[in-house]
Amino acid sequence: MLFDTLDNLELYIPVLPKLKKVIEVMDRSLPYDAEPGAYTTDDPDVRYVVSAYMTSAEPKRFESHRKETDVQIVLEGQELMALTWRELADQASPYDPDNDCVFLDGDPTVVIQATIGRFAIFLPGEPHKSGVALGDPSAVKKVVFKIKD
Repeated sequence: MLFDTLDNLELYIPVLPKLKKVIEVMDRSLPYDAEPGAYTTDDPDVRYVVSAYMTSAEPKRFESHRKETDVQIVLEGQELMALTWRELADQASPYDPDNDCVFLDGDPTVVIQATIGRFAIFLPGEPHKSGVALGDPSAVKKVVFKIKD
């Protein structure tokens, strides 16, 4: 997991070169103006999903991916995101290859406050969850870039 400010996103291009496309899309403000939904880019390995929802205090499962990296950016509001170690999580669903997702149960080992101007990157195999309320449930608009490895 990587967590930093958007101003520093370009520093991570040596680790994840496809971040160049994420920066290009963000610089054009496309997700900010977009309605919730799925979007493609001119790079077949980079797509993104804009979502709007209420955070929740209810327990959530972790998710993990095998083929895609998540770059999560809160556009409006704030939420908590959590990460756990792979070996501390128990598989709670079969792997879904169409959605590149498996759900897991476990306790968080790292919790971060995701706010406007920050990003979190979850690499394949890193169990993570988001949408967790920071206090009372609140409205969030977020973009998640999916980068194929």
